[in-house]
Amino acid sequence: MNRNNFPLIAVGLSLPLLAALIFGGQSADSPADLSGDGTGGTLLPLLTLLAIAEFGLLLNLAALWVGARRLLGGERGARLIKAGAANLVCAVAFGVQLMRFWPL
Repeated sequence: MNRNNFPLIAVGLSLPLLAALIFGGQSADSPADLSGDGTGGTLLPLLTLLAIAEFGLLLNLAALWVGARRLLGGERGARLIKAGAANLVCAVAFGVQLMRFWPL
C-alpha cells in the first residue's frame, strides 16, 4: 500500500463499516415480543457497534491527517480534495454513531 492512496482506501473501507453500523444498530425486537417496548437490543452486540464506530473514526481521522499533510506539502488535485472531504464526512458520521451507541 502506498501512503498516497490511504485516504481513498479509508473511504472504501468506511462505506461497508457505516452500512454495518446503520443496519446492525437497528432494534432487534422479536416477533414473539408483543409488548413493543423496544427493549430487544440491537442486531449486532453493543461492543461490536462501538468497536466498528471507533475504528472507523480513527481510520478516517488518520486518512484526513495524511491528506492534510499532502495538501500542506504543496500537492494539489481534485482527487485529493474529494478524498479529504469524504474522509471528513465519514469521520463525522462515525463520531455521531459512536455517541449514539455509547451508553450514558
